[in-house]
Amino acid sequence: MTAAAFDPQAGYVVTASTAFISFNDQTFATFYQPILGPVAFSFFYALKVRLLPNPTIANRTLQSDLLAQVNAGGQQVLEALHRLEAVGLVQTYFQHDEIGDVYVYELQPTLTPEKFLADNLLSILLLEEVGDEAFERLTKQSRQYKLASSNTSLTNVSHNFFEEFHINSQSITETPQAILTARKQSPVGKQPQLTAGMSDDFDWSTLIHLLANQPIVSADLENNRDLILLEHQLYGIDAPTMKTLVLRAIDLQTNHFNPKKFKQIVASAYNIVYSSTTKVAEKEAPVTNKNSELTSKDQELLATAKDYSPVEFLQVLKGQTGGYVTSGERHILTGLVAQEKLTQDAINILTWYVISDRKNSTLTANFVDAIANNWLQHGVINGEQAIVQLKTFNKQSQEKKTKTPKKNKWRKTIKEPMPEWSKKDTSELMKKASSQEIAKLRERIANRKKK
Repeated sequence: MTAAAFDPQAGYVVTASTAFISFNDQTFATFYQPILGPVAFSFFYALKVRLLPNPTIANRTLQSDLLAQVNAGGQQVLEALHRLEAVGLVQTYFQHDEIGDVYVYELQPTLTPEKFLADNLLSILLLEEVGDEAFERLTKQSRQYKLASSNTSLTNVSHNFFEEFHINSQSITETPQAILTARKQSPVGKQPQLTAGMSDDFDWSTLIHLLANQPIVSADLENNRDLILLEHQLYGIDAPTMKTLVLRAIDLQTNHFNPKKFKQIVASAYNIVYSSTTKVAEKEAPVTNKNSELTSKDQELLATAKDYSPVEFLQVLKGQTGGYVTSGERHILTGLVAQEKLTQDAINILTWYVISDRKNSTLTANFVDAIANNWLQHGVINGEQAIVQLKTFNKQSQEKKTKTPKKNKWRKTIKEPMPEWSKKDTSELMKKASSQEIAKLRERIANRKKK
């Protein structure tokens, strides 16, 4: 979203892509819900029930009714929307017109279970959330109608299109105008590819060379290239180490690469709890300091941030306090890496700020997203810019505190005149009345009763 918060007074319209007809509720509940969480799950259905035929911008409604429907706060709903966008189930569009702000939420279909499991990002998150046993059960569920035996000698004898249908050859070479017109009426957007544009700084050719003489089906490597690159980005795995991990994921009977086993091996190998003696930001700083705003300590931190992968860096920070990296934190880091908007060292500086500088025990999606969005809005994409931005923010916060006038804690004292009896001595107040004074008092009371 373009806004920093979920605006209840903004308008919204719910649309759906043409492929949304293939949306499957069971797939959404069993495969997507564990990684989305309950708020995002219910928020999607809150949007789905507001789908109208032939929607227009004029059909807008205030977003406050979405908050009421989900029964959640604005920040919770915003995080839920971000999660739905991240897994490719919602695409959000914004415009400001004469009526005000309006958001268009375009719903996207679920992947088939088979495609979901084949997607590197989604399958890794699901495995981390539900565990091996539940993941295996879902895998079997997705393939429950496939023929069990793999030793059959079946031959595909299906007829192809041109054996059964005959089309004018001129229509094939020159597409009819009606079809061209229909194709131009495309939806607002297309369903995003979660791993599209992933940075490839990994030495792929070296890995292929190292595995050249190994018992592995070569086509499997290319088919799982995105998965291998994602794990490299997340954990900072070099080519020789990757070779060892890949070989451990080979089925010895078929020589095929097992993606699920590979994910488990990598997660297990890098689920390291560092001891409290491990130090972050103790690397020797570069001799040259290109940015005068960075101190020697800043340079040391930057050098370390560049040397560690995001998960490893977080593991080191957590190890200093005896903690460990949670599946939710891996989820957050995986999302930051896959977006490719912040460099590795910038992600590590963000982690350092949340865990070490702010003394938080864990990374939380709301806080991390707020910082990352703020940095991107200020043009911050690398580690050096991130440190400068943090120093600027801290300086501005300190100046704001200094300039804020302190509230006057002194109250004006109001002096009330003291009654005459309070000025008398205590012994005089406690002295017993004489018989004459008692008689006068009784006489005065009797006169009052006569009146």
